[in-house]
Amino acid sequence: MSKKTVLIEDIADALEAVMDGWNQFLNSATGEIVSLPDADNCWIDRDDEDEERAEEIEYSDKYVRLPNQYDIHEYHIMEDFAYATPNQKHQEKLLRVLRGKKPYRNFKDEINYLGIADTYYGYRLLSFCRMAKEWCEENEIPFDTKIEDLKRLFGADSNEI
Repeated sequence: MSKKTVLIEDIADALEAVMDGWNQFLNSATGEIVSLPDADNCWIDRDDEDEERAEEIEYSDKYVRLPNQYDIHEYHIMEDFAYATPNQKHQEKLLRVLRGKKPYRNFKDEINYLGIADTYYGYRLLSFCRMAKEWCEENEIPFDTKIEDLKRLFGADSNEI
C-alpha cells in the first residue's frame, strides 16, 4: 500500500485539536484525518456512520492513530516555554503558576498579562510541528512542510523543525 505524503502543519493542527474522549486517525492512503468519539464516551453517541468508520479503522492497516492528550503532555510544553523564556522575572512567574492550583488556566492568564501570549502560541505550534514530524517518522508516514510559512511567522530556522 502506497502512503500519501502529509503536511507536518496538518498533523500539528490535528494535535492541537485533541480532546478528551476522542481519537484521531490518519488514513495513510488518502492523508485524511478522521476524528471519532471513544466507544466508551458516555457523552457522545456514535451514529451509524461513526460505527462503520470505527469498524473500518479497526480492521484496516491504512489507519494510524494520532497521539492523544495523554501522549502530548501539554504541561511539558508550557514548562519548556517557561524555562526557555529569557526574561528571568517572566520565567519565575510562569514557573510559579505552573506549580500552583489550576496551572493551565493560570498560565494562560499569566502569558496574557505579561504580553507574551503570541510568543507562547508560536512556541506551542513549533512544538506540535516537532511532535508531528517525530510521529510521521515513527510511523513511516512520508511528510513535507510549508517551512517558509513557519519561518515567516515564527522566525524558525529549518533545523528547529
